[in-house]
Amino acid sequence: MLSVVAIMPVLLWAGYTDFKSRTISNKVGILLVVIAITEMLFFNQYFLISLAERLAVGFLFLFVFLFIYFTNSKISGGGDLKLLSATGFCTGFSMFYVLFFACITGLIYAFIKHQKGERIFNLSVPMGSCMAVGAFVFVAFNHVI
Repeated sequence: MLSVVAIMPVLLWAGYTDFKSRTISNKVGILLVVIAITEMLFFNQYFLISLAERLAVGFLFLFVFLFIYFTNSKISGGGDLKLLSATGFCTGFSMFYVLFFACITGLIYAFIKHQKGERIFNLSVPMGSCMAVGAFVFVAFNHVI
């Protein structure tokens, strides 16, 4: 939970740059990994178990989205891949909740853009912005989940 709160400023920065220019800096992934390692070293008594969990989730998202990227690179960009795998490393299994809320945010964004007259198949959804909103919703409603 602490790592999700700690990564919020970085995700907001990535979300803003992704929304404005559709690019996510390499610094974002590095910052997220540094935050996760710092949190594991200082605030987690089960360091190796937490590290194994976070590596598993981070690599799971990396491999799944690399497969999607190499089969059809128009679906997702490289910055989205870096952001998803680094966020998975930070949050561990909570990443599935963050991704769930990010997907709902992306669907809402696509619906609003479709209502404004854009074709749904030509639409570019800023996944970094959706990830930031998804993480914020997860933090806000974590006591309910």
